[in-house]
Amino acid sequence: MKQKVLSLVIFITAVLAAQPELDIKPNKIEFEDLFSRIDYTYLINKGNAVLTIDSIDYNRSDYILDFEENQQIPFTILPNDSVKMNVTLVGFYYITYSDTSDTMFVYNNGINNVEELKVEIEFYEDDFGFVVGTVRDSLTPLDSTSIYFFYNGIYLIDKAITDASGNYQVELPEGDYTIAAERNGYYVLFKDSTYDPFFAELIEIDDDDTLTVNFNMKRITNFTNSVSGQVFDSTNTINIDKGIIIVRTGTHVPSPLSKGNQFLTDTLNAFAGFVKPDGSYTVYAELSSYYFLQAYTNNFLPGYYNDEGVASVFWQNADSIYINGGVTDKNISLVRDSSYGNGTIQGSINFTSFSDQTNYEGITLLARNINTNALYSYNFGKEKANYSIYNIPYGTYEIVAQKIGFDNAFSQIVTIDSLNVIAGGINITFIIDDISDDVQISKDYFLHQNYPNPFNPTTNISFYLPSTSYVRLKVINILGETISNLIDDELSSGLHSVVFDGKGLSSGIYFVILDANHFRLSRKMLLLK
Repeated sequence: MKQKVLSLVIFITAVLAAQPELDIKPNKIEFEDLFSRIDYTYLINKGNAVLTIDSIDYNRSDYILDFEENQQIPFTILPNDSVKMNVTLVGFYYITYSDTSDTMFVYNNGINNVEELKVEIEFYEDDFGFVVGTVRDSLTPLDSTSIYFFYNGIYLIDKAITDASGNYQVELPEGDYTIAAERNGYYVLFKDSTYDPFFAELIEIDDDDTLTVNFNMKRITNFTNSVSGQVFDSTNTINIDKGIIIVRTGTHVPSPLSKGNQFLTDTLNAFAGFVKPDGSYTVYAELSSYYFLQAYTNNFLPGYYNDEGVASVFWQNADSIYINGGVTDKNISLVRDSSYGNGTIQGSINFTSFSDQTNYEGITLLARNINTNALYSYNFGKEKANYSIYNIPYGTYEIVAQKIGFDNAFSQIVTIDSLNVIAGGINITFIIDDISDDVQISKDYFLHQNYPNPFNPTTNISFYLPSTSYVRLKVINILGETISNLIDDELSSGLHSVVFDGKGLSSGIYFVILDANHFRLSRKMLLLK
């Protein structure tokens, strides 16, 4: 009997002794300035049993947390092991003095079920201004209209609701903003009277300013044509709870409108809608047509819809959809934006030649680090042919500009450092050759899908010409860079074929582009090794 009691005591003692214990080192996160908005700590299991990190309580509008090996909470840590946790300060634009000291609470199954992680922010914003205005449908005030405010044109930081008289008022940190109005039954409208968020006018708010911004909204008259889906994080497939969806006319490879066939001024060729808290969206289109879908939101790079369901920052990897009635399940995957700095690159946008098609609509610009190839920030080209990209970390960059239907354009190399935090005059030019002007799509010219597809390393490319034509056939990558010029010659009418050899190329998506007598066609190819 004594032996059994002794065994039970030993067993209970062993069970009690086997406990996990969380230690956080360092136990304080510090953000010294706007160029130091990322820090890290380690979650360490000092115990002798498996530790479970159940949840972390923190201000999700101020910080982004991510863990090594892309682990998602809840996760476990073995005894004497650790997990690195990165903390990025993303709500830097509205940090006030009262926000400079903060605490995160890490819930776990260790000896202490709650451990604290202190946060210190050594800068803050104490200059604020006001924006007021009225929203109408012609002369009728519109109540219950949501007014959204985008810091630097890309960070959605606040929202106001109009009252019964259509009026609103909001206090904002000083800075540059674009503003949008949304109401059920109406098209989303941006200041200044544009439906295209790329062309939204930036307004500057200074300390103690009161600016007036009014909206006159356009009612949706056709609810037949719509597109809906979800927007999610490509790293973990978690729904993104806010953002904007842009629906822009075009086919793949899209082309500008041909001369004499421009949209009338009362017809829209770009529409926008907001992502709901559950990650869903619905946008209504005025006409039945082919459209591209692009999404952008806080702390992610803008991305396009494609049929493969993979994240697509560049339009060359996008697929257009035909909207004629209700189109559903068009989900968009976005890539995290790595921006954590305070540098600015700005300049003008140019074309080597001009026509009715070389406008500044729909131009996205991204800063690419030339040493790591990482994309660190973005913004949009404006109607006045200028751009500014903010929040860039120290490093050496080139600006990549993309416009649907055009080859990507690249800037000169520029360095952001402590002596050069604002780089101006970094101009960028789209190269337009004779063939790409006045491009239009013809049913008579035909580019067949390559065969085989996927391929490794060779594939056959065939196309049909209805008449003798000067032909340029090339292969480009998803950045729009030319990989191979296959044909640059005059060919007779009929069926033609050429073999493309992908030896020496990495696996991925490529495009074959056919230009012939001012017509352009393309096909997507997949190289799998």
